[in-house]
Parts: sequence; structure tokens; C-alpha cells
Amino acid sequence: MSQIEFALSAQGGTLSGEFTRHTVPTLAANTIKKLLKNDNAVLDLKAVSGVDTAGLAWLLALVEQAEKARKEVTLKHLPEDLLKLAKLSGVDHFLPIREC
Repeated sequence: MSQIEFALSAQGGTLSGEFTRHTVPTLAANTIKKLLKNDNAVLDLKAVSGVDTAGLAWLLALVEQAEKARKEVTLKHLPEDLLKLAKLSGVDHFLPIREC
């Protein structure tokens, strides 16, 4: 069974593993809250190996929660599949991506 893991860091956090409808529900409900403890959090997705619309929806929820909390979140190292999915869905402009 595939899984997703979240690791908190001083700058924000990292996700690794499959970021799909099978794994997104296993992310702790407080993962977004932990990440948004920083005013300017960075979420690194370099180690994400697979993604689907559930992963994209989770990222959009993260961005929405950050805006509500008046925090800034930046995404880096997004997998090509995630970028393509966001563009096809017409939501790529909502994702605060930092080119690395």
C-alpha cells in the first residue's frame, strides 16, 4: 500500500510518497495547522512520487487556509504530473509556486 509522509522543518515542511486519493486522507487533520505555524512556510514536494486530483485539492485547501490565517505558503519542487494536472484543471494560477 502506498503512503504519504509529512515532515515538519524550521522553514515549513516536506511531503514524500504517493500524494493520491488513497493517501491524502491519512495526512493528519492538523498537518496544515502545523505547517502554517510559520508566517512564511515553504512546502517541498521534491520526494512526491505520484499525484492525482486529491493531492491537488489538498494543496488548494492549504492555500485557502493560509489566506484565511493571513499566512504565506510557498510550494517548491512540484512534480511535473502535478503541474500538468493543475494546468489542465485551470487552477495552476492559484498555486504559489517557487521555481527552484
